[in-house]
Amino acid sequence: MSDAAARGGTVVAEVLASAAPALGVTLDATQLEQLARYAELVDKWRHVTNLTGARSPAAFAREHLVDSLSVVPHVDGGPLLDVGSGAGLPGVVLAIARPGVAVTLLEPRQRRARFLAQVKIELALDNVEVVGARIEALPAAAAYHLVISRAFSALADYVALALPQRAPGGRILAMKGRVDPADLARAEQLAGPARVIPLCVPGFRERHLVVFGGA
Repeated sequence: MSDAAARGGTVVAEVLASAAPALGVTLDATQLEQLARYAELVDKWRHVTNLTGARSPAAFAREHLVDSLSVVPHVDGGPLLDVGSGAGLPGVVLAIARPGVAVTLLEPRQRRARFLAQVKIELALDNVEVVGARIEALPAAAAYHLVISRAFSALADYVALALPQRAPGGRILAMKGRVDPADLARAEQLAGPARVIPLCVPGFRERHLVVFGGA
C-alpha cells in the first residue's frame, strides 16, 4: 500500500470512529480497516463505473458510510436484501458491521455488480452474495427477514416491489431524507402502518428510517 493510500485509510477510519458512538455503533479495528479499504475500492473504481460523486475516500466516508452506519442498530438479523445496492450502500456497510448477517446485494447494472463482486472478494465478505438483477426479476420467494434500500425515491413503488421478498414477520426498511406524507400514505395502503424513525446522522440535516412490519 502506498503512503498516500495508507494516509487516506487512516482518515477514513478516523471519520468513522468519530461518528460511530453518536450512531450507537461499535466498530472494532478489523471492521474499521475493512470500511477504509472499501472506501479505497470505491475511489479506485468510481471513474469506470460512476459509483459516486465523492472525490476522495474520506469524502465517501462522510457522505455515505456514516449515513449507512446509522441503520446498523436497526439490523437485528437476516437474511437481508439490499435493493438497488449501487456502490454497496448500505449493504456492504451492514455486512461489515454485522458479520453474522447474510446480506444479498441486488444490483441490476452489470458494471456495478462486477464491482460489488470484487468488493466481496477483496474484503473476504463470506456473508455477502451479489445478484445482478432487478428486484422485479426475482421469484416471489418471501425469503428475507429484512429488505432495505437507500436508492428508491418513491416509498410506494419500493414497498410494492419489496413485499414479495419479505418473509413472514419480517420488515421493509427505507432510508430517506424528508418523508413525503402522501407517498407514505400510499405505501401504508400496501404494507400497513409504518414507523418513521428520525436518525441523527453527523453531517446530515434530515434523515429518517421508515419501517414497515415487525414489532
